[in-house]
Amino acid sequence: MHKGKDEVIGIVTMEPEPPSTAFCWVQLKGVDVIKKGAFIVIKDAKRSITFVGQVLDVTNQITILGSSSREEMLKRNAVAEDLIKDSLSRPDFLKSLAKVKLMYKIVDNNISTVDTPPVDTSQVIVTSMDLPRVLGFSVDPSKSICLGSLYAQPDVPVCLDLNRMLGGHIAIFGQTWSGKSHAAGVIIEEVVNRGVPVVVFDHMGEYESMSMAVDGGKGLNVIKLVPGSNITIDFDDIMKVPQILTSIGITDAQLNLLRDAYTTAQSNGLHGLNAIKWLLNDVQISTRQGSRVVKRLYTIGRGRGYSVATIDGLRWKLESLLNLGIIGGGYNIRSIVKPGHLTVIDLSTIDQQSAILTVASILGKIIESRKINVIPPLLVVIEEAHNYVTIEETPSSVLIRNMVRGARHFGVGVALITQRPSGIHRDALNVVNTHIIFRLKGTDLEYVRQFAPLTNEEINDIQLLPDGVAYITGPIIRGGHAIKVRIRERHTVHGGRSIPFIP
Repeated sequence: MHKGKDEVIGIVTMEPEPPSTAFCWVQLKGVDVIKKGAFIVIKDAKRSITFVGQVLDVTNQITILGSSSREEMLKRNAVAEDLIKDSLSRPDFLKSLAKVKLMYKIVDNNISTVDTPPVDTSQVIVTSMDLPRVLGFSVDPSKSICLGSLYAQPDVPVCLDLNRMLGGHIAIFGQTWSGKSHAAGVIIEEVVNRGVPVVVFDHMGEYESMSMAVDGGKGLNVIKLVPGSNITIDFDDIMKVPQILTSIGITDAQLNLLRDAYTTAQSNGLHGLNAIKWLLNDVQISTRQGSRVVKRLYTIGRGRGYSVATIDGLRWKLESLLNLGIIGGGYNIRSIVKPGHLTVIDLSTIDQQSAILTVASILGKIIESRKINVIPPLLVVIEEAHNYVTIEETPSSVLIRNMVRGARHFGVGVALITQRPSGIHRDALNVVNTHIIFRLKGTDLEYVRQFAPLTNEEINDIQLLPDGVAYITGPIIRGGHAIKVRIRERHTVHGGRSIPFIP
């Protein structure tokens, strides 16, 4: 597990607190021998145990100076050398300490959790230990998602197991411009280039550009679909998952009426859009006052004992649904889920209700198709996920988060991307194993903290992360620890650039 020569940089110390199974403090040999975020190795002073940890913070202090000396420096506008002649050249006056998060214990090459702290005075080293193996990274390049490199050790690539990552779902959080959509593009590149299909629900129209490479050449094989234009939803598919209709406000009574009326239309050889249009056609009926024109839905509904209010409510909702322009002849699921292809469902030109209906119906059809192995396993990416799995108990939120929960059992990985994680229902985040956290603040960061095992130091660091740097946490990292990663550059064009106010 070790290669090369080890360099001792310090020892475990009892100050400012004794070592525990979670943290320890290290007295360093000097200034700048190690930096925040770096991984270190501790060789226990009394036992044949090795610990692996990560530096959370580094402090430097001149120990000979008391409070009165510091006050004198302020009054005289002096520096330490003025008060302590040549003292700064003496290492016993300058103390550098590092706070270390203990991650793993290694005994006889077996890696486990830390259940005993290192002994005081244990040596701390910077080493060429096989960090990818220790952290649980993938060893098979053909089945890996390579996201970038360790932030503090850029020579260590971060390549994670594709099957585990997609099988456990992914959540990507971050403020605007922090790098979340860039990272989503990196994941899509990795997945598509390994032959796995990807379907992305594109809220802002920024993924079509992945058909172009950054060097001007060919990028990914992209299929672009625009609801109401080159893709429509077959009402037959909606009737197979009737909960979709409750997500747009159809009541249980109205849904029962729709089932009865739709069955009548099918008995007359009609399906999909034609069946709905037939139900909404005008027909002439005879009454005691003479004849009058009503919708066929009315005659079927009254004949089966439904109230006029229920019939009128369903008619109005069906007419509104048709006016959205996204109901039509449907699509062949095999034509939009294709190995080695990225399918972009562009939601940027339709309203929110149409977008919710589109996401619910296509995601539902994908899962039903996977149950019978009609399409291969795939990744589904939902941008602006807070719009679809909201924290409110709306019918659409319940439906889509139930789909997300069940998708993993049928070979459908889901990536939820949002700048507002506090707007996503906790049930959806509870089923996500891998969290990729870019710069966040306030209530969003506090909300994410409930689902990710982050230290106080890591929480503080997340608020100040530079663009393109994230913490990755979850079972995809051995022990579920968080690691700080710089996401690699994209190979394809990123379409999410902001428009400049001053060119």
